[in-house]
Amino acid sequence: MADVFTDLQAETEELVKLAERHGYGPGPDLTGHFARLTSTARLVRLSAENPGSFGVTPQVSYDSLDEAIVSWLIEQRKANALLAAAPPEPALPWRDGPLRPSVLAAAALTELFAGGQDIADALGVRARRDDAIGHVAYYGVRTRDRAYRRHRLTPPGPFRFELRAPSGTLWTFGPEDAAGRVAGSAEDFCLLVTGRRRAEDLALTFIGEHPVEWLELLES
Repeated sequence: MADVFTDLQAETEELVKLAERHGYGPGPDLTGHFARLTSTARLVRLSAENPGSFGVTPQVSYDSLDEAIVSWLIEQRKANALLAAAPPEPALPWRDGPLRPSVLAAAALTELFAGGQDIADALGVRARRDDAIGHVAYYGVRTRDRAYRRHRLTPPGPFRFELRAPSGTLWTFGPEDAAGRVAGSAEDFCLLVTGRRRAEDLALTFIGEHPVEWLELLES
């Protein structure tokens, strides 16, 4: 798995290629997808550039795909560069609480993964995936307890996650002797935790009482 900042920039450019390759001419309107990505990129930039002013950014809209792509790309590249240049400490503000710049980059990459999947689905094409999704998988594991907090439940102990990368590498997270286990395709896991697919359509297994419960909470 490459450096998260390098992968964040590479996935930014890959999303531009996807939109430019398939998004022009008759077909779905992609401007709303890029408007949402722009708002998120501005929030990341604000966190890194002016943490004291961190807060909700206004939603934007665009009249053309060219305007949408260019406006988002400017914001995203700025955010990427600021994160890459940020010192490891102090942590930067984010929605769930302060994060180190490298973790915030993984959160930003997760937003790109989700937005890119939405765009690929709208276009009816398959998004290109490589081992950069390892950062998305890591962030999905790291934020496992969101599902419990949303339902005001106390999270159980850690699970073991065994996820197969696009390259075939096995990524593991959590103690090897954990009673609960989630295993399968890393791409499918990323689709699950970003809410882009349901488990019944994915190559994932959930072993143990708590992983099954977590899945139910995640999808409810």
